[in-house]
Amino acid sequence: MYLLKLAYRNFFRNTRRSIISGISVAIAITVIIFAQSYMRGVIENIGGNIVRLISGHIRITTKEYERRERMIPLSEALDLTPELYDELDHDEILMVSPRIKFGVLLGEEELNIPALGYAIDPDKETNISGLDQRIIEGSYLDASSNGVIIGNELARRLDLGVGDTLTIITRTAYDSPTGINLLVKGIFSIGIGGIDRSVFYIPFNVGQKLLDLEGRATELVIIVKDPDKAINIAREIGLHGDHSVVPFQYNPILKYINTFSFVYSIFYAIILIVACSTIANTMIMVVFERTKEIGMMKAMGLNNLSVVGLLILEAGIIGFVGSFLGTVSGGILSYWLKYQGVDLSMMSSSTSADMPFGPIIYFSPTPMIIITGFLFGLLATVIVAFLPITRITKLEPAKALKTV
Repeated sequence: MYLLKLAYRNFFRNTRRSIISGISVAIAITVIIFAQSYMRGVIENIGGNIVRLISGHIRITTKEYERRERMIPLSEALDLTPELYDELDHDEILMVSPRIKFGVLLGEEELNIPALGYAIDPDKETNISGLDQRIIEGSYLDASSNGVIIGNELARRLDLGVGDTLTIITRTAYDSPTGINLLVKGIFSIGIGGIDRSVFYIPFNVGQKLLDLEGRATELVIIVKDPDKAINIAREIGLHGDHSVVPFQYNPILKYINTFSFVYSIFYAIILIVACSTIANTMIMVVFERTKEIGMMKAMGLNNLSVVGLLILEAGIIGFVGSFLGTVSGGILSYWLKYQGVDLSMMSSSTSADMPFGPIIYFSPTPMIIITGFLFGLLATVIVAFLPITRITKLEPAKALKTV
């Protein structure tokens, strides 16, 4: 307790130096909490869009379809047999929805625009993708009519509006040409550039007839009660052989981003160490300026451990104050942006359909991020300050007392 009181008093012996050191740590902790909350928000943004628009919580395809998915091989579609649905009778599964993905070239004469079509169950998709809430003109799909909803950017490129006719020419699962005229019932805006400018949706039964896929689908999208259990549920589903059962956590984009987050963590550590170097510099100055005083304390019987402990406490106080201020400022800023969000529509508009990066990123701070930031800052300051402080263990009292 005596050493703590003495360390607290010494903190104010050179207030300016202590404040500068503390501020550098505070800025570093603020940046770290801010960046971690942002990265978590990005992962949740992309992960949520992957679930809604691409794979659900679990996606089932054939293994050959998964291997050649870039080519969209309709011939490798799933057979929607009663046995398949029986295998998906799991207590944790809320919904199973079939989808057909197919590629087309839209337009006339010299205008040929590559686009991606999805045949979906309109009723089920309202609870998965929420497309009915994204309609900005017209109305949502009706399963009983030959209608289509298209992205607003795709509609602009094709100069189409609600009530116009969209002619689709493509190839069936048997590689024969096919086509259909569909009424544009609605125009949607997801806010993701790659989807808004290249994707359209048609009813599932229309897609099956158009593509000769009666009783088949390119994929099954599964929604579960607890997304965190998706990996275990995927393992428990009794599908074997030709089926590929992939939870959304295994999506290549999310795996890449999580790997990138680890790399960012290294940069966070470097930022903090650089910031804490001011504390190391402070402690070097303290040892240099108080050499005579330290020699006197050692001559009066204070051992090396006590002297080192005193200076570590001084560094710890600076680290505590700086980490606390950084935690408060970083936490307030991150929680404010959690509700305010950051508009990144310019970046989102340039993404592809395979990178569902939403237009607004809502930061996602957690108590763990805040607490870890504080403890990391406090620990780093003590570690960085330890090396210059240990120099006093080699200091001889007699020589120290002669120091001017």
